[in-house]
Amino acid sequence: MKSLKNFKKLRASSLLESVMATAIIAICVIMATIVFVNVFKTAHSTAFFEGSQQIQTIITELQKKQKITEKTYSYPNYTIEQKVSVYDKSTNIKHVQLELITNQERKTFQYLLKVRTDEFD
Repeated sequence: MKSLKNFKKLRASSLLESVMATAIIAICVIMATIVFVNVFKTAHSTAFFEGSQQIQTIITELQKKQKITEKTYSYPNYTIEQKVSVYDKSTNIKHVQLELITNQERKTFQYLLKVRTDEFD
């Protein structure tokens, strides 16, 4: 019994403190769940990301080849429509508009490409 007398007595917490602590923990759990769901939820399908990557490849090829015409690219999960126009009455700059079409969505990507004047149509 003598060893028990050396310990200090702890005061018990009130019911209000317990409720406040539980509320704070609940709010933290709710916020963490919302963040977790938003991280793993995406608005775009995999076809959209594949098509976006393919558009980057198409633009790189167009810059290398310097042959820019209207064209439609068809793939199993998406389609890319390429439209070409002259940019601001310039003979060596073309405005290329690539439209990515998937089952759920459509997005337009626009680029300006410099071409040699001897290959301008």
